[in-house]
This record gives sequence, structure tokens and C-alpha cells, in this order.
Amino acid sequence: MMAWGLGLGAWVSLSLALTISLSAGGGNPFLGLPGQDKKSVKAGVYTAAQSDRGQVLFRSKCASCHAPNRFTDDLFYTSFAGKPMWEMFDVISDTMPEDNPGSMKPEEYVDVMAYLLKLNNFPTGNAELPVGKDALSAIVMEKP
Repeated sequence: MMAWGLGLGAWVSLSLALTISLSAGGGNPFLGLPGQDKKSVKAGVYTAAQSDRGQVLFRSKCASCHAPNRFTDDLFYTSFAGKPMWEMFDVISDTMPEDNPGSMKPEEYVDVMAYLLKLNNFPTGNAELPVGKDALSAIVMEKP
């Protein structure tokens, strides 16, 4: 069976290239650029002002379907713990709000993510949670 237009041979080649890259010290391609420093959400990766903006957005765009405590349970942690923040951004921006997925600005999605970090008692920092795949891929979600 072909997936995304690739035959079995292409998938085998892709898998082999990925294996070689990882064994040669190429780093985890799913966690940002090779050699890029990783940062934990425990290191203060968002600001208080950003999470405040995210709370306002959450109340206006998300709260009609989602209670805040839904984002502090084991299902939430299991979904994202150990993964780059880019994955959370990708899921949220592709699927939310449910009545108009992808309708918010990237900065607004990141502000909501900052609010979710605040709900989980992660510390604030001096810089805002960044927008962009490379920057978010360098930040790893962990359990509090």
C-alpha cells in the first residue's frame, strides 16, 4: 500500500536514512535542529503577560467546549510529555477552535499554550514562548 504517494521502497530508504542519521549522532530530528540546545518547560519559557493574554483567549475561544482542568490531567501529560512544544502547537492550531480550526494567529495559539503552562504551574521567564517550528521544537514539554 502506498502512503502519501510513497511506495514501500521509498519508506524503507527513508527509514534507513533516519536510522543512519540517529546512529551517527545526528540528533533527534523530531526535537529540532541537530545540535540545537533543548530547553525544558520547567526553565521558564513564557512570560506572565503572555499567559494572561492566553487566558483571555482561552475564555473567549476555548472555554465553551473545554474546562481548564482538562489541561492539567494525565491524559494531557501523556499526550505531550517528552515531546517538543511544536507538537502541541501543531495539534492545537490544526484543530482549534473546533468551529473554525486554524482561524487564530500563530501568536494567539502560542499565548494559549503559555496559559496551559501556567495552569500546570510551570515557572514564568523573561522571554515569551516563541512562535515558529524551530524555536518550539527546541522546547520540550515535561510533567510538572
